[in-house]
Amino acid sequence: MFTYLFERDITVTISRLFLFAFVAVLPFIGGCSESDNPIVDDDHEHDHTDAPLHADADGFNLEIDGEVVYHQHQGHHEGGLTVKAGEEIEIHVHFLDANEAELHLDEVAPPPGDDDDDHDHDGAEAFSLGLSDYDPSIIKIHLDHDEHEHEHEDGHEDEHEEHGDALPFGLEGLKAGTTEIKLQLLHGDHPDYTASLLIPVTVEE
Repeated sequence: MFTYLFERDITVTISRLFLFAFVAVLPFIGGCSESDNPIVDDDHEHDHTDAPLHADADGFNLEIDGEVVYHQHQGHHEGGLTVKAGEEIEIHVHFLDANEAELHLDEVAPPPGDDDDDHDHDGAEAFSLGLSDYDPSIIKIHLDHDEHEHEHEDGHEDEHEEHGDALPFGLEGLKAGTTEIKLQLLHGDHPDYTASLLIPVTVEE
C-alpha cells in the first residue's frame, strides 16, 4: 500500500513538472513573426523594390494636329479615323489613367535601385505601340515617325512640347473601304495595356 501511494505521488509530481516546463516555453514557440526576422524582412523589401515597370492605362485619345478625333476609356468609345486614299496622316496616342487624365509615360519611373544599364527602363522610352488586326489592303501603318521628326531638328523641340510623351504613328490610306485597328501599349515584348474595343478606320476616295 505504501509503495503504491509513493509511486503515485512520484508520477503526479513528474507530470506536473512536465506541465510547468511546457507552459514556461510556450510563449517562445511560434512567437517569431516575419517582422522579427531580418532575413524575411530583407526578402520582402527586395521583392517590393524589384516590382516591374508598368503603365497602368485605362484608355487613350488619338489626336491629329492637337485635336482629339477618337476617345476610348474603360469600354466606351467615340469618334474614329478618316483618311483619303493615297494620303497619310500623323496620329499621336495619349494614354489615360482611371480618371481619364493623361498618363505621362515619361513619369513612370523604374524601380528604386535598378542600375542595370542593359535594360532600357527610362520613362516613355521603355514603351512602344502595337497596332494590328487591320486590313493591310486598305491601310498601311508607319511606326517610324520618331525618325522622321529627327530629320527636322529645327521644329523638333516645339513638337515635343506640344505632344509631350505621346506615341506617334502614321496612317496611310491605300484604297476606299473600312477596317479596324487593335491598339496595345507595349513594354518590351509584352503589352501593359490592350484596348478593349477596336478603332474604326474609314478610307475615302
